[in-house]
Amino acid sequence: MLGVSPTTVGSVRRELADKIVQSGQMDTQAEDWTNHPYLREHPDILEGLSERSLRAIKAPGVLDKMQEVGSRSPRYCQRLLYKERKEANKSPAITVTEDDVEVFVGDVRTGLPQIKDSSVDLVFVDPPYNKEAVEELYKHIASVAGRILVDGGSLSVMCGGAHLDVAMREAIR
Repeated sequence: MLGVSPTTVGSVRRELADKIVQSGQMDTQAEDWTNHPYLREHPDILEGLSERSLRAIKAPGVLDKMQEVGSRSPRYCQRLLYKERKEANKSPAITVTEDDVEVFVGDVRTGLPQIKDSSVDLVFVDPPYNKEAVEELYKHIASVAGRILVDGGSLSVMCGGAHLDVAMREAIR
């Protein structure tokens, strides 16, 4: 949709994987994980590991979990971490009630003067998906969001893929 070929995407991904630690991931090219205290204490753990187990042992938190539970199985500990994260997501740290939410319904082209500047944490917009609406509304959405969002606030705009290029162009004008 953005005019980038799959070949280009693949080559850039490979280049990034070789050079950069992506957010939330460990650089598996680095040898730092081999200095983990649990591996120094039990160097035989690495003997005979499958490729999948070797990938698992390099994943963030797996060696710590292995040490915590006294396990010699990286994939088992990776599954434990997955289950813990899944459970943690069931109990969000933030609870939003109806008192925390105020819904404004209006025409964004008016500028929505009833909403104070820098007073909104999240703007969620679901405009029509046709090309005319995208060309007309996205510049207004960007303008209003820029005015009413607090620093660090979020703008989420639903957009059909057919006119994504137009939406992106209009939003930055």
